[in-house]
Amino acid sequence: MSTAGCPGPEGAWLGRLRPEDETVIGSAVSDPMLVAEAVARVGRAAAGWAVEAGRAMTARRNNGALSDVRYIHFRPQRFYEALALSAVVSLTGDHTLPTALRGELSVLVKEAVPRGVSVDVGLQGVQLFHADFLGRLFDWCRAELPAESQAEGMRQMSADLFEGMAALSALMAQEFTVVRDRWLAGAAAARQEMVRDILAGKDVGRDRAVSRLSYDLTVHHLALIAWSDADSADDANPADGADDLAEAATRLLKSAGCSSILLVPTGTAKLWAWGGRVGGLPEPGSDRNSSSLNWRLSPPLRIALGRPGTALAGFRRSHQQALAAEQAGRAGQSPGPLYDYARLELPILLNARPDAAGQFVTRVLGPLAADDPAMAELRTTLRVYLDEDRAVSAVAERLHIAKNTVLYRVKKAEQLRRRSVKEDRLAVHAALTFVEVFGPPAPQPD
Repeated sequence: MSTAGCPGPEGAWLGRLRPEDETVIGSAVSDPMLVAEAVARVGRAAAGWAVEAGRAMTARRNNGALSDVRYIHFRPQRFYEALALSAVVSLTGDHTLPTALRGELSVLVKEAVPRGVSVDVGLQGVQLFHADFLGRLFDWCRAELPAESQAEGMRQMSADLFEGMAALSALMAQEFTVVRDRWLAGAAAARQEMVRDILAGKDVGRDRAVSRLSYDLTVHHLALIAWSDADSADDANPADGADDLAEAATRLLKSAGCSSILLVPTGTAKLWAWGGRVGGLPEPGSDRNSSSLNWRLSPPLRIALGRPGTALAGFRRSHQQALAAEQAGRAGQSPGPLYDYARLELPILLNARPDAAGQFVTRVLGPLAADDPAMAELRTTLRVYLDEDRAVSAVAERLHIAKNTVLYRVKKAEQLRRRSVKEDRLAVHAALTFVEVFGPPAPQPD
């Protein structure tokens, strides 16, 4: 865009880009230096609009509109926000990228590369952003510019944004190359590469794998995935977060009876781990709810568990189950901090077909499926009532409410469903557990 058509932050229309919430700039999650540089170049209002756009794109990604399993760990809010700030700068006609953007992309890429994210995936993320951001600009043009100016405004926006995204893509590709080359040179990369080959079913040679990993692959395994919700890149020492994950994983695996442990960091905020034992590990069940496993984690830490498995097949299967439990924990409503596949297996399987699962939950629960605080209270009581095999005293103790309150809520839930839970107890329990994990289903069309 020529500077005559849009003479910078004080210009004709760029200065009219305003966020709905004037305080949104203070909630930015990007590097403060990047935010400050964007404000200096386009003004506080336009920079705030970019931050708000990044947040909206993150919400769309989390709701599935921009979803892709490869981006689940690519810090979407920070990623989209950084790109939005860079993009709005390009709309001034000056396509020089913000100086602080390189450091911000470096943070994101350093998290992405150890997780197996390739440069192609990163560039696809930029393309998704480009399309969505341009659509938002076009919507703004239609709403804010006079009809006679809209076509020219859209043309100039498209041209300037294309130039800005081309420069940004080149910078991202460069960062991926530098970070990947450094990472591959490390011993940790070799261990992770071996583990990924095993998980992919490649013939790695048992003796070679055991030597590389210092872990016996012939025993019984319990896999877990540990991660932190904290933004470790903002911490003074990111290694502290990695140490916390390793300590938490080690404590849990030892408490489960594992005598050997394999830890594979996949970034500063995530860890894969396996515990092994020659004599076998207990099957999931009541032992999973014992105090030995449910010790308290500090708030940012989360752990997903698979089921025990034997030899290489069990090593892979337990990890796959832990991945499924992790995704359920990240995408769902359950607060954690422990996401156990043994407990989440049924809702995970139901969620393999979200539309069918939503229809099932709505049909079984009726009005109880509504996204409403009163219905949520009844659902929780009814679920615990079924968990405890209809033992009212146990339910009252778990929920810290009176027995009469338990009876009242169960009766109210049955009235709303127009039938007793005794009639279809298994289906009701499954539907309630699904909602606990993934939240109420979207309203079904008539």
